[in-house]
Amino acid sequence: MHLRPELMPPTFDEPLLTRLTELAEILDGGDPNQTIEQLSEFNRLASTAIEFIEFQGIYGGQDHETWVHAVLSAPYVRRIPDITQDELVELTRRVMEVDGDEASCHFWLMQLKANLSPRVLDLIYWPGEYFGHGDYDRDMTPEKIVEIAMRDEASTK
Repeated sequence: MHLRPELMPPTFDEPLLTRLTELAEILDGGDPNQTIEQLSEFNRLASTAIEFIEFQGIYGGQDHETWVHAVLSAPYVRRIPDITQDELVELTRRVMEVDGDEASCHFWLMQLKANLSPRVLDLIYWPGEYFGHGDYDRDMTPEKIVEIAMRDEASTK
């Protein structure tokens, strides 16, 4: 299914991504007193106000380039009032099937959280946690996940 532009991950200038990734690598595990200029440059280039501590341990969770993509993509993640159920199903399918690179899948997952219940992550990755019994390992379809998450969202309003 073709997704409208606001549901697609933004693209960024490659030299900018490269430089921000280099800076993130320096800052992750760096000395806060010796990386003041790098932190300032990162925040200036990325138009952010990220503190030094937030760079610590990035590589333990994801690679630096994916983390930079997530930082730059964050302003593009938003609630879309007229999002359709079909679009939500397609986003869920893309996340579940890892239909794209890690940065794209992360963007789609954040769009799902913004447009459905934040617990949609549990439905996708840890349904046992969602349903309250850890041995629940039945695979669910993207359609079923969206249906349950929409019900969740409606019940919290």
